[in-house]
Amino acid sequence: MDTITIKIEVEKSEMAFVDKIIKAYEGLAMVTVVGGERGLMKLEVPPSNKQEILEILDDLANKVKLKIVEIEK
Repeated sequence: MDTITIKIEVEKSEMAFVDKIIKAYEGLAMVTVVGGERGLMKLEVPPSNKQEILEILDDLANKVKLKIVEIEK
């Protein structure tokens, strides 16, 4: 299955919160921590969910310090 990779950076103390929020949307994205010391997380997203996950990340960025680092197709 084709996926889009979205890399995000959050404060280390907020990683578990962001992980749980995204996982609460079952099937939306698969979350992997790729740089725990820097707060880097990787989201594997089906193309059909790209817009929804971007909206969720935008909303989360209003609550925690979150930055989209890269979006790969």
